[in-house]
This record gives sequence, C-alpha cells and structure tokens, in this order.
Amino acid sequence: MSNVYKKKQKLEPEDILKKFKELGLPENFCPVPFSTLIAEPDGRIGSCRLKGAEFEIGNILENNNIFDVWNSDFIQKWREEFLTGNVKICEREIRHRGCNLCSENNKLLDVLDLNVIQDKILKFTANFNGFCNLECQMCHIWQKPNGLYDKIGFWEVAEKDIFPYILEMDFLSGEPFLQKDTFKLIDAIAPINPDCQWLFTTNANYKFTKRLEDYLDKIRIKSIMISIDSFIPERFSKIRKKGDLSLVLETAKKLKEYRDSRESRGLETFPILLGFLTQKDNWQELGDALDYCKQMEFRPHMQYAYEPLEYSLIDWPVEKHREILDWYLEHLSWDQIEMGIRALTPSFDKLEKFDKANYLLKMKEKRENEK
Repeated sequence: MSNVYKKKQKLEPEDILKKFKELGLPENFCPVPFSTLIAEPDGRIGSCRLKGAEFEIGNILENNNIFDVWNSDFIQKWREEFLTGNVKICEREIRHRGCNLCSENNKLLDVLDLNVIQDKILKFTANFNGFCNLECQMCHIWQKPNGLYDKIGFWEVAEKDIFPYILEMDFLSGEPFLQKDTFKLIDAIAPINPDCQWLFTTNANYKFTKRLEDYLDKIRIKSIMISIDSFIPERFSKIRKKGDLSLVLETAKKLKEYRDSRESRGLETFPILLGFLTQKDNWQELGDALDYCKQMEFRPHMQYAYEPLEYSLIDWPVEKHREILDWYLEHLSWDQIEMGIRALTPSFDKLEKFDKANYLLKMKEKRENEK
C-alpha cells in the first residue's frame, strides 16, 4: 500500500502463520493467554484486552496470590484450546478480527512458554484504578473503584516477583496519564528493568505537561494509542461525556511533536495509534478517522463495539447491515476498506450465504478498479 499511515508491520500475518507452523502450533493459536495479565480496578484479573474487563480468569480478592490466578483452571483450559486448535472461547473474535495474528502480540512468540501452566508474566496491564476524566457512553470503567492494589499487599509482591522480569507494561483505563500509580510504576520499574517496554492507551483530554514529558523520557515506549471516536464536536461530547474534541486534537498534536523529538534527543521513537470504536453513533466517520491517521502519520486501530448492545451495530437487522456495507463501498477507498476491515466484518458476517458471495464480488470489483 502506498498510504503513509499504513505502516509496514514487522510481522505480517503470513510470517506469523509460518512461525506457528515451525513451532507446531495450529493456525488459530493466540499468544495472549500465555503472556498477558490484566489487573482490573475491582480485583478482577483478565488476559485479553479485546475480551474486555468483564472477561475474567479469576479475582485477586478471592485469591491474593496473583500467580494462582494466572494459572486458574479457566485460563489453563483457554491455553489448552489454543495449543490444540479446538478454539471455542475466542472463535468469534478470530473469525471477525483475525486478532490472534496481531503483530504486536506475536512479537512475544519466541519467548513464550507453550504450556498450560505458566511461571512468568511477560506483559502486565496495570488497570489499577477506575479514575478517568471522561464518562464514555460505552464504558463503565470510570465507575470502578480506586486504590484497591494499595490495600492488598500487591506492590510488595510485584516489586519482588513481577516488575524486575516483565517485558512489557500496558495501561488501558481509566486515564493513565492522570493517575498517580502510572508515575509510581515508572519510578518503581524503570531503574530495575530499563529494557521494559511501555504501552499506553489515552483519551488525550488533558494538557501535555512538562512533568509528563519528563516521565516519558525515562522509559522505552512501545506505543501510545489515542482514543478518538468522533471528529464532530457535538457527537464526540455525546460519546465521550465531559470530552472536549479541540483539547484532544491539540494534545494529540503535542504527543506527535514529542514522539518526533525523541530521536533527535537520543531516545527511541515509537508509533502513535488512533483507536476508533465503531458504533451506532459514528460508523459513517470511519473514513474520517482513517484520513486523520494519514494526516498525522498515526497507525489506525479500528475497532468494533460489540457491547453494550445499546450502542453496538451488531443487533441491527440484516437489511441495515447491507446498507452499512453499501455505504462503505461507496464512500471509502479500497485502502480504507482494508484498514477498516474490522468495522465491516461483523456486518458481512450477518449476511446469508448468497449475499456474502454478492458482496465479495462487489469488493473484488472495487479493488480491481482502484489498482
């Protein structure tokens, strides 16, 4: 692709599938349950960010030993499914998203222990607090508690058994750059594990400060994802209650300038991603989101809201899904369709067999016409 914003990944799907074959793994294998632990504000422990906060492998309030949760009966079953290829838990996600072939997740493939019992956590997602400055309509994390991990002796265990060894630290929610624990974690981990890579998902609804810049200078940043679900101010504020689109766009610009400045200061650069969650209010803005990525040289991360159903397209009737596909075919370029495919696949999946064949022909024709 010639698009500036379609950055070439280090691992293409065909490379990942080749690696799976070399390791004797099935094509629908996913590394996430073998590598990633997500600590939620209410004590729930998860593994997959796409599955969401409600999809838990255990609860640290029921078992204070986080490594016991990391090897719960459920996650052992989950790992077994991926090792055997008999995938049930993630069947829909793999069909719709091909998420098991995610380049970033599979960069940990060479260091995975391919067993149902794990003694290491490679990637730790620290969603310790619900605190957020926004109240997004499709999110409930901002209603979750704060400070739980200070009360259960977690820090003492983590500083000894987790922080020195993890390869990646990840932050998803609420707003990490406004939570004190983010900076506490940088202070705790950076001196003892300088090679750890850091990932942040942010709403950018704040001013980019010198203090934040100084802290980011201390770490190796793998990526920063900025979540923007509309480019129309009124709609943005409806989806992201208390949000200010102009402030978000200004901070996104500052983050880009910061990213671009790192290399000249002897620091590693990093990709900035745009997270756009396709839902009932904004599905016709998919092309606008991709245009913004091109303008800013951000990597697009187009997602689909499966829940809450109140905001999801998934429960619309079949005729509406045909309208959605027709609209995308008319208004998006073929490059944009490829990069926004996660927003199209659920609608395509709703169709009957004959309709699917018809739309495959339409897509083939569009691709050939735009060569």
